[in-house]
Amino acid sequence: MNTIIKFTSIFFLGLSLSLTSCSTDDDGGDSASGEGNLTAKVDGKAYKSMPAATTAQESSSANIEIITISGGSADSENIQITIIGFEGVGTYNLNAASLGTYTYLKDKSDFMSAQIFSTATGASSNGEIKIAEYTKGESVKGTFSFTGYLTSDTTKKVVVSEGDFNVKIK
Repeated sequence: MNTIIKFTSIFFLGLSLSLTSCSTDDDGGDSASGEGNLTAKVDGKAYKSMPAATTAQESSSANIEIITISGGSADSENIQITIIGFEGVGTYNLNAASLGTYTYLKDKSDFMSAQIFSTATGASSNGEIKIAEYTKGESVKGTFSFTGYLTSDTTKKVVVSEGDFNVKIK
C-alpha cells in the first residue's frame, strides 16, 4: 500500500510540475502556464499561488472524467487536487482516489527533496472540494480543505484549510 501511495504521489508531483511550467513550445504556441488564483491556509499560514503557475486540466479515460486543479507558489510549494469521476458542480471527498496534495521542496535547489503530503491514506475522506461553478473547457471555481499526510512518514501531517480557487481550464 505504501508503495502505491508513493508512486501516486510522485506521479502527481510530476504532473503538477509539468502543468506549472512556464516555457513555451518551439513553434511559439501556448505555454502550459495557467491563469487564475488559488489561496489557502497551510497549518494556519497563508498560501497564495502565482497566477502563471495556477491551472486546471481536464481529461477522460474509459469514459471517466478527471479534472486537476493546481497552484504553485513562489516559495516552491504546490497544492494540487485531482477529482476522478468528475461530474461538474458538487462536493467531492478527497482520499486515495480523488487526491489532494500539498508539496514543498525542503531544499529549493533539489527536486528530490520534495516533501509530499497527501490525502491517500486509505481513509474514505481526508477532506473535500466543493465545485461551485464550472464551465467545461473554460473555468472552474470552488473551495476546499484537507489533511495531508507525509508520504514518507504518515505520522506527520499538514492541515490545508480555507482553500479557494478560480481557475481557467487549459
